[in-house]
This record gives sequence, C-alpha cells and structure tokens, in this order.
Amino acid sequence: MNVVESEVKALEEIARASSLADLEEVRLRHLGRNGVINQLLSEIPELPRQEDRKTAGGLINSVKEKIENALEEKDRELKKKDLKEIDRSSFDITSPGISPHVGSIHPLTQFREFVRDTFSRLGFEEAYAPHLEEDEYNFGLLNIPPDHPSRDLWDTLYLEDGRAMRTHTSNMQVREMRRRKPPIRVMTFDRCFRYENVDPHHSHTFTQFEVLYVDKDVSMGQLRFLSDLFLKLVLGEKTKTRFRPKYYPFVEPGVGVDALCPFCEGKGCRVCGMEGWFEIAGAGLVHPQVLRNGGIDPKVYSGLAWGFGPDRMLMIKLGIEDIRYFYEGDLRFAKQF
Repeated sequence: MNVVESEVKALEEIARASSLADLEEVRLRHLGRNGVINQLLSEIPELPRQEDRKTAGGLINSVKEKIENALEEKDRELKKKDLKEIDRSSFDITSPGISPHVGSIHPLTQFREFVRDTFSRLGFEEAYAPHLEEDEYNFGLLNIPPDHPSRDLWDTLYLEDGRAMRTHTSNMQVREMRRRKPPIRVMTFDRCFRYENVDPHHSHTFTQFEVLYVDKDVSMGQLRFLSDLFLKLVLGEKTKTRFRPKYYPFVEPGVGVDALCPFCEGKGCRVCGMEGWFEIAGAGLVHPQVLRNGGIDPKVYSGLAWGFGPDRMLMIKLGIEDIRYFYEGDLRFAKQF
C-alpha cells in the first residue's frame, strides 16, 4: 500500500466511525506502534537515493498529520453527539444519587458506651489490663496460689512462656491498687478468654465488666445498692434479681447475682440451662489478702468488687437466645439493633 492509498483509507474509516471505541480502533490501525504509518516509515531506509528518502519522509509525516487532525475532529464530533443523547434522555443530573449503605454500632459496643457513661457519673474511671497476663496478676495476687483447686474452674489458656490469656478482668485489681491511693473507683469493660465448650450461653471469647471500689467503711450494703441500681437501669424497674452466697477466692464474703430468665419466666429452659435464672454478675468484698497484695492496709480500708457478663445481660435485655450471635458477624442479626 502506498502513502496516498493509506491516507484515503484512513480518512474513510475515520468518517465511518460511529463511536469512540470504533475511532480508537482506527487510530491504532493507522497510528499505533504496529500501524500502517510506522510500517511505511520503516521502509524509508530501503530507498536507494537520499533525495527519495527525504521526499518520502516528508510525505508520510504530512499524511500522518492529516490523519491526526481528522481523528481529533471526529473525536469532538462523537463526544458532542453523546452529550446530546444524554440531554434527550430522561436522566436528571439534579436528582440525588443512591445513598451508600450506612452501618450501625454493634449492640455490644452500644452497651459498653451506656455502661461506661453510667459508672462515670458514679465517679468511676476506666482502667485497662493486658489480655496476655502474668500468672501472678491473673491468679497469684488474687489469693489463688498455684496449688489452689479453684484454678481448675477457669479453664485457662496458657502460652509456652507461662503467661495466660486472661480469664477475667480481675487482673486489673492489684495493678490499680498499686498505681493509686484510696479512695479508688475504677471500672473496666474488656475481653476475656477461656477454654470453654461453645453453647447458647458460653463462648471461648467473651466480655466482662468489673468495678473496684476501695475506701474506708465499704460494706455489703453499698454493693447491693450499686448492683440493684445498675440492673434496674438496664433491665427495668420491675427486674427480679437475687443475691446468693458464692465462693470467689479474691472476695470475702462473695455473692452471685442472678436475674429471672425472661424466656421461661423461671420455669427452666434450654437458654438458662433449666435453672430458671441467669447468673449475670459475681461480687463481694475484696479479700484482705488481695488488699495487702495491692499495698493497702485492710485494717484501715475495705473494698468491693462487682462484675457481670455484658453478653448474658444483653441476651436478657434484648431477648437473644444464643450468645454466639454477638460474634458471628451476621448482618441480619446486627441490623436489628
């Protein structure tokens, strides 16, 4: 194909192009790396005379320029045509777009904010303790020595270096007593870990909330008041709760705080383990030895510790039958709240 034929063919194809995609194909076919113009330019060195090579180069570049100008003009024409078609369509550029999906706060996170706000107004400051914990803070300093039988109840997950995934939020107690001077009012809301069989009301990973109050003349009366005040704020003024004696090594005396099961109303069902009641909190007066371990004289000061499982409390409050729903990431569940 000679130069003149190339020019004519390129201009005809440009004129026939009906879309920007067609026009791009024409450009590549004639001006691309392997296009017609580059092939013609590569043949110039084969001409015998320098004058012929110079003439051919000028002619090919002139044709190339004409094709480029035709492509630009056709490009403007096609774009203008597209805009007119948009104007003729029913598309309204002033109408609002489709709003993106907006997420919501997880029910546990909502509850955490409520709990923190409630106890902040009662003078409690939030405290933190490690998830990977030394044995002494998780057990030893809480009046649970290595040979204590109650260690078996915690189903602890140990690391090879002797540390443990903390089994409760009580590992903050001695840490905070050593950091502060009485009166001490601290709270924590965080995750704990145990080697548990997963069922509707147990999980290997769960949350706990706990408060520690150390001052002069702290009593069980204050503990009962604090517990009832909060549980009624969460579950309503008609909430039925009970205190019953329970053993915890780090408190003396210790109590378990139960709420009536809302699913069976005390008759016994699968959710409450046929008990009729949910155990949602454990509490008691801080053991004198734990106070000593925290550097506080139990002859001068006393303290209370009170904690509950937010997961179980939310199950009661929201009518949720299975604790696993909180951690499965199912949007059908989370969107309800």
